[in-house]
Amino acid sequence: MRPLSILYFERLIFGTLFLGVIQSYLSWDRSIAAAAAIGNNPVVFMATTLIGTFAIMATLTLLVSRRRSKVAMWISVLFFVLGLPLFFKVLSSGLLFGSGFISLLQTTGQLVAFSLLFTRSARLWMNGEDGASSELKDVFR
Repeated sequence: MRPLSILYFERLIFGTLFLGVIQSYLSWDRSIAAAAAIGNNPVVFMATTLIGTFAIMATLTLLVSRRRSKVAMWISVLFFVLGLPLFFKVLSSGLLFGSGFISLLQTTGQLVAFSLLFTRSARLWMNGEDGASSELKDVFR
């Protein structure tokens, strides 16, 4: 059985992904305008980028919370840490209203979620040392 810290991790990350969908909707026009400088088809570029990003993050989250993947955990943590400079740039520019406020909620939610992965119960579970499995091992010896 998964510990509560892992369940809360999964829920928080999916909550922040949902906030990302809302933020993408609110800033769609600005994103399209910025992507127009990159190529001929900014709508396809932005849609592909957003869907790919959400799919990768959802997959990594499920690998961590359902499959105990330490590699996926560290990749997720790395993505979070690499995204922090962008968050601080938005924070320092004074854009924390509207969709900027959503960035603040996302970053805070992700910080809490990733900190849950380092609790004692989560570490034990990730190492396969959770209480339920050790009890079953004792029964079938």
